[in-house]
Amino acid sequence: MNEVSSTEQLLALFRANQPKAAEEIDKSTIRYALYARKSTLNDERQERSIPDQIKDCFDRVIIPEKLVLAKDPIEEKGSAKEPDVREQFRQLIEDIKSGKITGLIAWHPDRLARNMKEAGEIIDLLDKGALKDLKFATSTFENNPTGKMLLGISFVLSKQYSEHLSESVNRGNKRSTEDSGRFLGKMKHGYYVTPERKLYPDGANFQLIEQAFQMRLNGATQKEIADWLNTTAYQVRRFGRGLQNVRWDKDKVSELLRDPVYAGVMKYGQNTVDLTMKYDFTPAITVDEYLKLNKIDSMYSGKVLSAMTIKGGQIRADLARGVIRCGYCNKPMHSGLTTKKLASGETVSYYNYRCDTEDCVYCNKSVRAKVLLKFAQEFFKEHLFVTEDNYKQYVQDAQADIKSRTKSLNSAIASLSKLSGDKEREYNETKAFISANPSYLEHYDLNQLKSDLDGMKEELEDLKSERGNVKDSIFTYEKYLELFKNTSVILGKMHDMKAMDLVLRKFFLNFTIKDNGRGSQQRYEITYKLNEPYDGFIKTGNFVRGRGYRT
Repeated sequence: MNEVSSTEQLLALFRANQPKAAEEIDKSTIRYALYARKSTLNDERQERSIPDQIKDCFDRVIIPEKLVLAKDPIEEKGSAKEPDVREQFRQLIEDIKSGKITGLIAWHPDRLARNMKEAGEIIDLLDKGALKDLKFATSTFENNPTGKMLLGISFVLSKQYSEHLSESVNRGNKRSTEDSGRFLGKMKHGYYVTPERKLYPDGANFQLIEQAFQMRLNGATQKEIADWLNTTAYQVRRFGRGLQNVRWDKDKVSELLRDPVYAGVMKYGQNTVDLTMKYDFTPAITVDEYLKLNKIDSMYSGKVLSAMTIKGGQIRADLARGVIRCGYCNKPMHSGLTTKKLASGETVSYYNYRCDTEDCVYCNKSVRAKVLLKFAQEFFKEHLFVTEDNYKQYVQDAQADIKSRTKSLNSAIASLSKLSGDKEREYNETKAFISANPSYLEHYDLNQLKSDLDGMKEELEDLKSERGNVKDSIFTYEKYLELFKNTSVILGKMHDMKAMDLVLRKFFLNFTIKDNGRGSQQRYEITYKLNEPYDGFIKTGNFVRGRGYRT
């Protein structure tokens, strides 16, 4: 038997204690941990969710390589920009140092660290052999000098990304908001967001929000406004979930009233932009009204609006709100309800317009809305837009509206169809994965995925139905004649203030009302400006004079 020299024994001893190459490691002996992190800060809001990270790690690493986890996946919410602030991560490092964990799996290196201190700890644990294997779902890591160098570069890039993303996002948002008025941020009640990220009035919801502001201007408390909004069954469309009721409270109302976007000024971070100068944005209140809200208790104490509904519980809309001007100061008049108690004990409400300009001779005086409605009825009796040219213009405008609306709907349908397909694949893949790995059921919410999917499909059908209705919305000439010949009669029979408001705004751009005090028949002098094309029709005489026309 040949004797082994002492030098050979020493060499064998050193070799035995050297870290093994990756291909020599027996993975069945490694105690793996899976770490998933989702930052709660804006700088990482586009990263994949924790369940998605875990699923990717199983699909791309654990299942293909038949690895075994020593413990349940570690889930943590928090930024990795600063060191020593993540409790779960710090415990993981201690477990690696103590030998409880010897292998680590993550979706991407930046899930482990975005700062150099903790990045250095990971590399140091690899150097010392305490961390024997490191795997990522999005890339391949080899435990050798080159692999560690690439890992270090990845950590450096993650740190640089974290430091510069906020600056880049702010710069991009500033350019986007200031150049085009592009809306960024969460939804604004009363408005819908177009695919071009512009805000436009959201039908009945916009009317309700306008009314909420008017209630506050007339002295209602935030709680009263919240209680009233809750009686209206105010609904918004939640993406993927269809229409859902909104529960209002004092804090939510307070946030609404303080938001300058409703006066036309959008704030996003440190950036501000006048939306009315960027596109045809419709404010819910004037700038003066927005400023008065800061002093509402002292300005309007004792004028709390108590009755905001009409018979049958129908919500009152703001009739011609924001388009009535005082004939003395030419400033916008405020609209609202005043409530009086009759001798019989019955309470009645009157809708009126009031001048609030302090130095105006008509300040704090008001005109009832019925004066405006009577004027409008007489106007429609005298001016009938029923010529063939009127109808051709109507068709031309309607076709343009239909084209624009259809384009918007097609874009929304295409986007939602893709998202719905993606969500359906996600649901089916998750269902199959859980079926094969039932122990991980707690990490997935199949019911929520199914609910999201059903909501998307329902919303998709609504959009397709709306697209079909839009295409068939142009009146025949006979129907057009019937409608426009009877506009005055229809307006006189309306009890829905929202419908009356839509009729007036269709034709009139604004009104100016002046109280001359010359008797009931000619007391009020009302001038007006029409919207196009009706203003052009009047100027060219392209209309039919009704029986009520006076020369």
